[in-house]
Amino acid sequence: MEPEAKFLDRREPTAIAAWTAALVGLGTGVFLAVALGVLYLFYRPDAALVAPPAPARFPEPRIQSDPAGDLVDLQAEQRRQREGYAWVDREHGLARIPVPRAMEAIVARGGAAYAPLEEPEPGVPLPVRAEAARRAETGR
Repeated sequence: MEPEAKFLDRREPTAIAAWTAALVGLGTGVFLAVALGVLYLFYRPDAALVAPPAPARFPEPRIQSDPAGDLVDLQAEQRRQREGYAWVDREHGLARIPVPRAMEAIVARGGAAYAPLEEPEPGVPLPVRAEAARRAETGR
């Protein structure tokens, strides 16, 4: 037998079986019927007769009465915090200092500016640098 003849014998037939097409169509129809039946059970027409809850009224918006004044107050508070000294946590020794003073402290540390700080020994007073003492006396 020639190789071409073997190839022609192994081809898939071009005709389809009518019963296969009928079974696929019938299966699709049964599936749709069952799906519609289940949907009908969950969403019956009499279920629409139950009224939804009445809508609740939203509260009135709280509008600022003086936005410009509120902004001025906010900026003043931020400036006060940014430029002043205050305790953040007195128990742990955390204080807020002005930004320029904090920048000076970082620059004074030089290459070790971001190295961890050492904890002071309990009961030993912290040393005061000469320039900090002078600045405190002049009030700057």
